[in-house]
Amino acid sequence: MGRQIHFVVDPQGWCCMGLIIFVWLYNTIFIPKVILFPHYEEGHISVVAIFCYYFCSLFCIASLLRASVADPGKLPENPKIPITERENWELCNKCNMMRPKRSHHCSRCGHCVRRMDHHCPWINNCVGEDNHWLFLQLCFYTQILSSYTLILDFCHYYYFLPLKKENGVRICFLYEV
Repeated sequence: MGRQIHFVVDPQGWCCMGLIIFVWLYNTIFIPKVILFPHYEEGHISVVAIFCYYFCSLFCIASLLRASVADPGKLPENPKIPITERENWELCNKCNMMRPKRSHHCSRCGHCVRRMDHHCPWINNCVGEDNHWLFLQLCFYTQILSSYTLILDFCHYYYFLPLKKENGVRICFLYEV
């Protein structure tokens, strides 16, 4: 139940993680450049909106990295089974190790995980007893960041005043009247 760093060598998982980090970087650079900074310069939004966006973005990537490298509850090679709990353990037919009843063997990771929920390719890790809360945090912060971005996009197109023109060209190329 410790906080050990846990890496999984899985090409599909690394592709998913790379895609997520690319989308995160793109949105962290693109959304502020197109929506936040121009509207801040014209006085439509405050600096608090920019800081909130960056805090949400930071929490999202931090929870992704924490959920990705956290030990999901991997069972040790030679577990010490208390005598009173031996009837609650069974033999895994894939790795030939003793495991608690609610543990499952992950074919991607190649080991048994306590209270395994699923193997998530987006974090390239199993979601188990020790990192389930981190996975839920990731889902929460991703939802907050996505909702905030959606609200900013909606306000950009329907609520904020059009951005001013410089030399006959609009500052923001996405907004057309």
